[in-house]
Amino acid sequence: MEKNVAEWRRSKNVRLVIIIGLLLVAAAVAFFFEKTRLWMLGIGILLLAALGMEATSTDVDLGKLIDTGSVSESMVDRDAEGNAIYGAMCEENVYNCSSFRTQPEAQEVYDTCSTADNRDRHGLDRDGDGVACQGLPSGAN
Repeated sequence: MEKNVAEWRRSKNVRLVIIIGLLLVAAAVAFFFEKTRLWMLGIGILLLAALGMEATSTDVDLGKLIDTGSVSESMVDRDAEGNAIYGAMCEENVYNCSSFRTQPEAQEVYDTCSTADNRDRHGLDRDGDGVACQGLPSGAN
């Protein structure tokens, strides 16, 4: 099954593979180029910290940390598989109604990603009434 960009960016496994790959590249550069060893050591330490954070499903949104000054408020939520949940991705056609469990989830993305000229980036509001994915459950118990 083909994954869309938003799914693979959030995947814990993909992020782990990328970090390990970067560690291997840094090690190879340090091994073959003596002048870069100190730089590669520093980069390697940062990548090991990133690997540890990813392996333990700990992630911090640096932009939110700078804005709020609170580590607890800037922690990134994870789903059951450990994949990061960052909020709405507003590139064109990343979502469709089947991407959501409830109408309020779809509405949040619709509201976040609608442009100034009220263009629906993802096609979540087919009838143009401002309500996204009307066929989904309301989410109320």
